[in-house]
Amino acid sequence: MKKLNFLVALFVYVVSQAQLISGTVLSKEDNQPIPYAKIGILNSNYGVQADENGKFEIQLEKVSKDKELVVIVGGYKQFRSSVEDFVKSNPHNIYLYEKVTNIQEVVLTPQNYKEKNLGVNAKSKSVMFTPNMEKGNSVVEETAVEFSSNKRLKINKINMNFSRFESTMPIKVRYTIYDEKDGKPNNLILENDIITTIGKEDLKDSTFSLDVSKESIWLEGKFFVGIQFIGQSNGKVALSGALFRSGYYRSFYGNWEKIGMAAPAINIDVKVKK
Repeated sequence: MKKLNFLVALFVYVVSQAQLISGTVLSKEDNQPIPYAKIGILNSNYGVQADENGKFEIQLEKVSKDKELVVIVGGYKQFRSSVEDFVKSNPHNIYLYEKVTNIQEVVLTPQNYKEKNLGVNAKSKSVMFTPNMEKGNSVVEETAVEFSSNKRLKINKINMNFSRFESTMPIKVRYTIYDEKDGKPNNLILENDIITTIGKEDLKDSTFSLDVSKESIWLEGKFFVGIQFIGQSNGKVALSGALFRSGYYRSFYGNWEKIGMAAPAINIDVKVKK
């Protein structure tokens, strides 16, 4: 009987291990790991996020085999595979190919451009957005704010206003920028994955500003600037918010949903044509 129990336990262990898919997200060009990539199911809130070394583990036994597994990282071509094909592959490493884009050089003539600040610049203590960082890479939430310009502009800085920042260790944040379709964020348009680390000492008057002027981000029309807090933290962090502004939310690669009647305090410093 003891032998039978042992065999049953061994069988359960082997099956459970077979259902757990593990691998590494790597750059095809240099075979280097890509940190914090999101591995998820298209149009679904289910997925995982790779760690700082590109390693991940994901359970797929309850996911329909005809669903599509995707990985989207700025500066790389999208990775897409049916769940059925991905499970069959061995090893389960994910290789991303660099996206080659020819960026036309733009000469800024001071008299043709002016500096502006756009977006949500509230510093409210009563309307707040609190990221879920307790579950780390198992929960990936992303928030975005809508912008619009009828003239061509270049983003120089992305700013966030914090209503609360109580953390003994720095936190990591990913920035995203999307074009628009049907009034919601659509395609990621960044040429690089933008991730930064924020400590309390980096805030000035409760605002953190990231200089992105070297990224050459030129836009016109409607677009969205988003943020995603990365990794696990027991710190208490919250962004200020503003009522009657357009904010959007999603988890992993799920559908974007409008956030009621408020938006987080994300704003941008730009140079825009006069």
